[in-house]
Amino acid sequence: MGKNVVECKDLCKTFTVGDSEVHAVEKVSLKISEGEFVSVVGPSGSGKTTLLNLIGTLEKPSSGTVIIDGENTKELEIKELAEIRKEKLGFIFQFFNLVEGLTTFENAELPLIFAKKEKKERKKRVEELIKEMEINHLKDKFPEELSSGERQRVAIIRALANKPKLILADEPTGNLDSNTGKVVIEILKQLNKEKKVTILMVTHDISAAKQAKRMITMKDGKVEKDEKIEE
Repeated sequence: MGKNVVECKDLCKTFTVGDSEVHAVEKVSLKISEGEFVSVVGPSGSGKTTLLNLIGTLEKPSSGTVIIDGENTKELEIKELAEIRKEKLGFIFQFFNLVEGLTTFENAELPLIFAKKEKKERKKRVEELIKEMEINHLKDKFPEELSSGERQRVAIIRALANKPKLILADEPTGNLDSNTGKVVIEILKQLNKEKKVTILMVTHDISAAKQAKRMITMKDGKVEKDEKIEE
């Protein structure tokens, strides 16, 4: 296994709800190496999405540390955290989060624009991904013209655009029918196997979770189990 893309040390996130404190994530320590495909499962309220948000630097931990590709995010300013997200992380969301007024091509191109890549480089990268994902015929379509499965393919392309160190997928099949969900999981498996893309996926779907190479089970904000999955 390669070097660690992510390392969490004693990670905690506490929310105040009324007069009480909710320990959404409590003393979680884990490592994810280059080329791993890891799923996180657990009942609603187990802390799995909060953990993903902490690793994605979308939320700040109450205590503990998240190290991404050797960088301790605890010591970084807001602007520097945004750079980490832009350069090292790709996000896939349950509800796709595509920009309605933009075409498939333009949605996929967004991360490259934010990263200030040259137009020629952007065009080459997006066309390459659209072709690989077999949606060349949809590149001028707007999100409202696409099926849910097609939207998720566009979201995956967008997540891959900047060649991130880590893809963070939050319930990527949650808004899809079961057959389309299986196709999306196969795409993620293929990316992991053939392109060695590192993936951390949160899901409530155990059958989808078991398609990963490693499954982390959370309960009450803690890691209850961390197991390798036999092929």
